Amino acid sequence: MHSAKSNRLPRSCCIAVVAAACCGAQAAVIDPELETELQGRAPYEEVRVIVSLSGKVKHRLFEVKDRRHRDTRLFRALKAKAAVDQESHKNFLQGRGAHRLRELWAINGIAVTARADVIRELAARAGVESIRVDTILQAPAVSYSSPAPPEWNLNAVTVPGLWALGYAGAGVVVANMDTGVDPNHPDLSGKWRGGSNSWFDPHAEHATPYDFSGHGTQTMSIMVGGAVGGSAIGVAPGARWIAAKLYNDAGQAAYSDIHLAFQWLLDPDGDPATVDAPDVVNASWGLVGNAGQCITEFSNDIDALKTAGIAVTFAAGNDGPAPLTSLSPGNNPAGFATGAVDPALTVASFSARGVSACDGSVYPKMAAPGVGINVADLSFGGLPLYAVVSGTSYAAPHTAGALALLANAFPNASVVELESALAQSALDLGVAGADNSYGYGLVNALAAYNMLNAAAGTPPTITSTPVLAATQGLSYAYKVTASDAEGGPLAFTLDQAPTGMTIKTTSPFIAWIGWRPTNAQVGTQAVTVRATDPAGKFATQSWNINVANVNDAPLVSNDAYVMIKGGTLNVAAPGVLANDSDPDIGDTLTATNFNPPSAGTVAGNADGSFRYTPPPTYTGMASFSYLARDNAGLTSKTAGWVSIAVRANRAPVTVDDAVATPVNTAMVINVLGNDSDPDTAIDAANHIDPATVFIPVTGKPDMGGTVTVNADGSIGYTPKPGFTGTEVFAYAVRDTYSTPAISKAAYVRVSVQ
Repeated sequence: MHSAKSNRLPRSCCIAVVAAACCGAQAAVIDPELETELQGRAPYEEVRVIVSLSGKVKHRLFEVKDRRHRDTRLFRALKAKAAVDQESHKNFLQGRGAHRLRELWAINGIAVTARADVIRELAARAGVESIRVDTILQAPAVSYSSPAPPEWNLNAVTVPGLWALGYAGAGVVVANMDTGVDPNHPDLSGKWRGGSNSWFDPHAEHATPYDFSGHGTQTMSIMVGGAVGGSAIGVAPGARWIAAKLYNDAGQAAYSDIHLAFQWLLDPDGDPATVDAPDVVNASWGLVGNAGQCITEFSNDIDALKTAGIAVTFAAGNDGPAPLTSLSPGNNPAGFATGAVDPALTVASFSARGVSACDGSVYPKMAAPGVGINVADLSFGGLPLYAVVSGTSYAAPHTAGALALLANAFPNASVVELESALAQSALDLGVAGADNSYGYGLVNALAAYNMLNAAAGTPPTITSTPVLAATQGLSYAYKVTASDAEGGPLAFTLDQAPTGMTIKTTSPFIAWIGWRPTNAQVGTQAVTVRATDPAGKFATQSWNINVANVNDAPLVSNDAYVMIKGGTLNVAAPGVLANDSDPDIGDTLTATNFNPPSAGTVAGNADGSFRYTPPPTYTGMASFSYLARDNAGLTSKTAGWVSIAVRANRAPVTVDDAVATPVNTAMVINVLGNDSDPDTAIDAANHIDPATVFIPVTGKPDMGGTVTVNADGSIGYTPKPGFTGTEVFAYAVRDTYSTPAISKAAYVRVSVQ
């Protein structure tokens, strides 16, 4: 991947003997491939790079050994470390005109586009460990193949046996890093977790799930697809999915995009108070074109995910049948790569072989079906809903799906324990023992389950009797008690529950279920509670709650607004209702009984929106009242009051500017860039009017230069020929108010050098 180191030294660094140390430091920091790139660029030409800083968080200090207790400690530590280490370097880069800065806090790095000479300056800064090219990776291609028997692949990895035991992936979240996912495919649509923490597009091309290729939809369907088409296609159909779209719609991803996806997977909502990371991540891609090499660009990312209790699987690559064709990052020490077998359980000719180029270990780690795999395909554009495909891209999701099933069955097991169970229970193929074609053998999900289950002991027993009645709007509580022959402690969860119901463990064998039923939940609500022991054994209890109805009056709160004299205040829904509530959770409110204001007129609407118009010249306070009504017709017992402060228009605020230009060089100055209008926050239509910038009579350039006001409010400045020194001129500007206010004059100081 890396080119040979060049002997040519940067002139900016190696002018004198003292500079020898500078050049040596740069050589150690700048990657050889980047050095070659820089030598071919002019100092002012820009290059996209990834910068790694020397300080690293020790992942092992935050290792999750019981996946039921996953947390965000590692996420918080990584972000805190990066915030401290990166600040000065980001300031430096921004001060040198660098742009497209992207914080790669998971590896304590920064992705940035900067001039070649700035990159060399950066390399000499303390704390910079390495700088390398932000390489572009092409999306994997879809490889269609001839038809194969339905479900042969699922039977080969024995997942129907786990389904029969009740383990289909319930409660487990899987993710893929791929070309995206088609969320409308009938085998996937109901399984997306949903929300902003369930889709990541580093290119900002699609706000919701989308797949431009089909590759990501296909790999996801192997993990969680159902049987809508008449036969099963997914290993863990009970799991939910989220996705990171690595590639843009042109099929390209920069290394920095991949780093961003990895760190998103650590904590998708970015909130350290919640644990919403996936349980299993599948990465059916590799650094194609670098077979047989060890590239550790993403080693820290992978290790961070696994430390946080997230299993990660990779495709072994399609560079076989030659030996020593392992592919990064799957061949990294933390990688868990899967090779492909055909329906005869023979290794596919294209499947990459070991040993691992990184540590000399067995490669791939596992084998799984990867020839003639029935998958979901894109549901739009008139394409068939299903396809048959081949490649190690489609072998890896079998391993990921099997890990999801085991995570369902053994929520306490660590990632290492889940991987070890798959490896130790695998069906040995090829030569006896682990080898560099089949790895440890064919994934055998049922055998892995039996291995983990062998030492699990007996399940717990739930001994309490559930509470069967509740009232809408009032608190419901049930104390769940259980026992365990092995001594627990027990983890309590809700398998099925109405929206809003929670469960909190208060002792090793007791949990409290709490809930406040809404108006929409009146009737019968089904609940199932699960008690799980440390070995993953569990007991469940199911019952129905009969919810009775009751109604309480809405509660209103006062509102306050500010507006500018002579205008109209338009407040959109929910308007006055925004801070109102109803004790009956789920009730909808409407606004009614708008009373005339103390000054001016008001037109109020049921959705809470209103339009207030003061008298044309009025300034001061005005107020009016209203009532809130619930959907049962009950109105609030007190009125809500709306206070409106009507202010006079204020002039724009201008700030002096200081700029510089070379001698005999004209320039355009954005004088409005640091100016503001104090009323814009109150009325967005009342702002600085760029078209009204003018030069006061007494504010013309004082050293013979000339100025021209442009239509966009910028000012063109031309110094007097041969002049050097400082020249000052002034400007002022009006706002867009109906009777515009004029700012005070601001002064522009131009240093002509």
